[in-house]
Amino acid sequence: MTRPRLDQLLAGYADGDAISRQAVILRDLFRGWGHPADIFADPAHVSPTLRADCRPLADYAGASGDVALHHYGLASHAAEVFAACAARKILAYHNITPPEFFRGYDDAVVRQLADAQAQVAALARRVEAVWAVSNYDAADLAARGVTGVRAFPLIFTPAAMDLAPDPVLMGRLPAPLKTLLFVGRIAPNKRIEDVIQAFALYHFRINPFSRLILVGSDRSCPRYCTMLKMLIGDLDVPNVCFEGFASPAGLVAYYKLADVFVSASAHEGYGLPLVEAMYHGVPVIARHAGGTSEALGQAGVLYEDLGAAELAELIHRVLDDQPLRADILASQQRRLRELAERPLEQELRALLADFLPAP
Repeated sequence: MTRPRLDQLLAGYADGDAISRQAVILRDLFRGWGHPADIFADPAHVSPTLRADCRPLADYAGASGDVALHHYGLASHAAEVFAACAARKILAYHNITPPEFFRGYDDAVVRQLADAQAQVAALARRVEAVWAVSNYDAADLAARGVTGVRAFPLIFTPAAMDLAPDPVLMGRLPAPLKTLLFVGRIAPNKRIEDVIQAFALYHFRINPFSRLILVGSDRSCPRYCTMLKMLIGDLDVPNVCFEGFASPAGLVAYYKLADVFVSASAHEGYGLPLVEAMYHGVPVIARHAGGTSEALGQAGVLYEDLGAAELAELIHRVLDDQPLRADILASQQRRLRELAERPLEQELRALLADFLPAP
């Protein structure tokens, strides 16, 4: 019996990208089940290091007996190819950042995100199944009139984190400083200005032997990154390091160097870097927003409605109160055990039961 193809269509395919990592894990699972499975993306939006690991979007020709899975986070040509193909369709929703976060920074991105919001509901009504990477995202689709959405949280696999840290970074950043870390896109919804303001108060009032490391691409919103640098200049705060995009080994190095992970993001579909930080034994402080609580479970520290001074004091306590720090790290280890015990294949087979023959 010929097994149907299980292909995935992506708007882009990049190193360190959560959607790309999810697609790779699923592709390898599908192939392990004996199904032909590939990732398709426009070569113009594929990292040079990954071009041999996916196929050009123009080559995709799903037949009626195949299954096509499209990971949706923005309007793209991949969504158009997906909508037009003959294969049975599954839409995997990875959240759309509300356009208002980018208003005043990039009008083109505002329009792009608004178009994506308009498109996703219409696209969801043309498919056989809709998955969301968190219950928060499922509720977002339900608010847009999409019914029958099933949650399939982002997959965390330690393999991506079990690398030797980049020795160049470890050698470049060896100073014995208390290190605050943020990992994610440098984008307005991440509210990195809140972290910078809290760090300034922590640095000047509590511990001058400290630094803030910000890891992530600024390509999403260059004007926002410029604003952050102007804020740092206005505060005259030293030791704020914009590190840009990190390779997998570089990312491991940053987690190894960190004493605490701080996220002030006001909108998260899930928040995979929170889980990565927990895996590396870094205590996590995060704003309670969007799907953040689903990533952390009962672990880490969630906060709401804290000003810069209060957040600085919270950071200080997590860094210096050793019993509290031990409790936080223990909670994170419990959460990691929960994630490790996730019956992933069973969960995925249940979601695909209507699409595949019984194993």
